[in-house]
Amino acid sequence: MIDEQDLDIISICTPNYLHAPIVLKAIEKNCNILCEKPIAISKEELIRIESELTSKDLIFFTSFSKRYNPIFRLIKGIIEGDVLGKITSVKYFFSHYGPYKSWNALSKQKWFFDSEKAGGGVLLDLGVHCIDILRFLLGEYDRVNGINFNTSCINMEGEDNCNVLLRFKRDTLGIISVSWCNEPSETLDIYGTKGFIKVDISGRNPPSFSPKSLKRNKVFKDLLDYKPTHESAQNQLIDHFVNCIQAKKQENPNFSDGKKAVEFVLEAYSFKN
Repeated sequence: MIDEQDLDIISICTPNYLHAPIVLKAIEKNCNILCEKPIAISKEELIRIESELTSKDLIFFTSFSKRYNPIFRLIKGIIEGDVLGKITSVKYFFSHYGPYKSWNALSKQKWFFDSEKAGGGVLLDLGVHCIDILRFLLGEYDRVNGINFNTSCINMEGEDNCNVLLRFKRDTLGIISVSWCNEPSETLDIYGTKGFIKVDISGRNPPSFSPKSLKRNKVFKDLLDYKPTHESAQNQLIDHFVNCIQAKKQENPNFSDGKKAVEFVLEAYSFKN
């Protein structure tokens, strides 16, 4: 299709190992690109994509749809508003059954459990979302300090449970915990010098927080009053992508965001060796 038709946009939702080759073909054909995460599975692929992309005036979006969840905007406002003071540590826990139960088609296909084709395990699948949101909230991370991983559910080459310890440039300690074995859950714990909050990202449960005086803060009250929306974050991402093409203006989540997420995972995987 890319060779035979004059396309303006290409949306890449293929198995992981095909992302980079299709991205490179799309760049060659001057197509604007919306690419599912991870945008690549190796450092070499990232380098080649970046080299080709810099010579073209194309819009590239990484499909980090979580950025469009209103709850993260509210959390960002709390952090930037100094409601919790200096942020000392965060813990992001994200789990679902992934290819084990949720994605029947993927379970029947074998590429997701093939490390050469998938590029990794649960960290590359869910961890890229976590690091992207933490970068969105806290800025750039400085380094990965360690990793703990294991395979609990089936015999596979990659990990289905993983914990990563990292530090941000603002001197905040971070923990990212991801799992394919646990029931669907997503929580974010944020500790600061003025208080603590634990947020259920689904919005189904109210935040836990301390001290109770935090609820008198207007920005914090907005989070307490938040009700989940049925509006699709993925649809908002697509609308934003199309608007940027029409305006000829690159915005986030861009190639750099996708690249940094993959680099984080590759750095964490280096601790395996």
